Amino acid sequence: MGNQSEIKKNFGKRAAKYRKSATHGNPDDLLRMIKLLKPQPDAIALDVATGGGHTAVALAKHVQTVIAIDITPEMLAEAAIQAGNEGAANIEFQICDVHNLPFASGRFDLVTSRFAPHHFYNIKTALQEMCRVLKPGGLLYILDCSVFDGEETEREINRIEYLRDNSHRCSYSPRQWQGLLQGLPLKLLQTSLIKTHYNLPDWFERMEVEQSTRQEIFRILSRLSAEAKALYPYGENYITTYRFELLAAKLS
Repeated sequence: MGNQSEIKKNFGKRAAKYRKSATHGNPDDLLRMIKLLKPQPDAIALDVATGGGHTAVALAKHVQTVIAIDITPEMLAEAAIQAGNEGAANIEFQICDVHNLPFASGRFDLVTSRFAPHHFYNIKTALQEMCRVLKPGGLLYILDCSVFDGEETEREINRIEYLRDNSHRCSYSPRQWQGLLQGLPLKLLQTSLIKTHYNLPDWFERMEVEQSTRQEIFRILSRLSAEAKALYPYGENYITTYRFELLAAKLS
C-alpha cells in the first residue's frame, strides 16, 4: 500500500549505510531528545520506523523496555546490530506498520519517531495511531526533515527530496505540522524549526543518487526565488535543510 514497496527496496539494500549514518546517529540530537523526554526507568517506549536503531538504543539506556518497529526487515537487522554493539538488551524488534499498530490503546509511556514521518503515506492515520497507543500523559516525540513555510519552499524542496528518494512523501513545514496536529488528543509542549545542512556528497551517496539527478537538484536550487535562496544557501559540499522537532503530551 502507498509507498511501502519503494521504502523496502530503497532502504533494504542500503540499511547498513543508515545504521552508520552520522546524521541519524548524531549524539547531540539524541542527547537533546533524552533531555526533552526525561524518560523514567519503568517506562515502556515505542520507536516508530526505527531504521538503524539509533533512537531505540538511546532510549533503552533510560527505560525498562523499547519496542522498535519498522516495515523493512533489513533495517531491523541493522538496528539489532546497533543494539548489540551498544549492549542494549532491553529492545524488542518487530516488523509492523505505523498506519496499523498491533498494540493496545494506551500501552506506551513514550512514542518516538525520528527522520521517518516524511515517508508515511497517510500521515494523519500514522499520527492518530501513535496517539492511540500512548498512555494519557504519555509523551510523543518527533524529529523529521522539514521545509520553511511558504508555497515555493514547500513545493520545490520536496521536489528535491523526491528526486533523491522516490519513497519520500512530504517534508512538512511548521505551518503544515500545525494543521496535521489539529484535532489530535495532544498538548503541545515544544516545537522547533532547526536549521542545518546536508553534507555532500554523503547525502547523495547514501541513496546512490545518479549524477544526472544530482545536477537536476542543483538546477532546482539555482532557480529558486531570491527569498527562497536566502533561506536555502548551498554549495558544492552542502545543501541547507531544516528539521521540525515536536514534543507533546497525550491529554487525559
